[in-house]
Amino acid sequence: MAIAQRHDQILAELNTHNRVSVVALSRLLHVTAVTIRKDLEQLQDQGLVTRIHGGAALSGRGRLERQLTARENEHKEEKQRIARAAADLIQSGQRIFLDASTTALFVARLIKDRRDLIVITNGLYTAVELSYCDGISTIVLGGTVRHRSSSLVGNLADAVTQRLRVDLGFFGARGLTPRDGLMEADLDEAQLKQGLVAAATTVIGIADSSKFGKRYLSAFALPEEVDRIITDTQAPASSVAECRARGIQVDLV
Repeated sequence: MAIAQRHDQILAELNTHNRVSVVALSRLLHVTAVTIRKDLEQLQDQGLVTRIHGGAALSGRGRLERQLTARENEHKEEKQRIARAAADLIQSGQRIFLDASTTALFVARLIKDRRDLIVITNGLYTAVELSYCDGISTIVLGGTVRHRSSSLVGNLADAVTQRLRVDLGFFGARGLTPRDGLMEADLDEAQLKQGLVAAATTVIGIADSSKFGKRYLSAFALPEEVDRIITDTQAPASSVAECRARGIQVDLV
């Protein structure tokens, strides 16, 4: 087994069990304890694990990266198509908002060639993705870190969003229906997004078809506040038709 494959297996075990012993990993991967210790040292140097007596535990960074990978892989092809369509709408010189969704992260990876672009985000990974782009100024909204999504939410961000003005706002959602609009399960996340919906000249939902028909606690963008939804071709035809009847442009990609 190649080193990279071994490291992936070790991280997968840690993601499942939180901590593992050198002996258990040696038996699982059919290599010596010496090899496992070297692997753990390398993973610790990368910041992905923390060595403990007799084994290792997943570090905070390692846990976040495993969660991000899992989120990215959910409906990945659909998200990438949606991201390409969204990126095509973004021009140099604009002010845009990208939320902390993985679809927005895919968008960020496609716009690095833009010039004089201002990107406002509450997504930690989106901010890091754009941090070395010379033509892009990235503004990160402050607040409390939500562990699952690595987003920043809360009163600190809310105070800023009230005075922001952006050309395009791109919003992922936990759920959406033609009658409820775009929804989130977390109230703090929904409140932050609601502020950015008000700040955006054009509100664009970026959500794959699995989000259609799911209802959550808080609607951060009501149907009349949504200008456009970019989704994949598996979106329910009846829901697409009703969204369009309500004046929402729906792009199927």
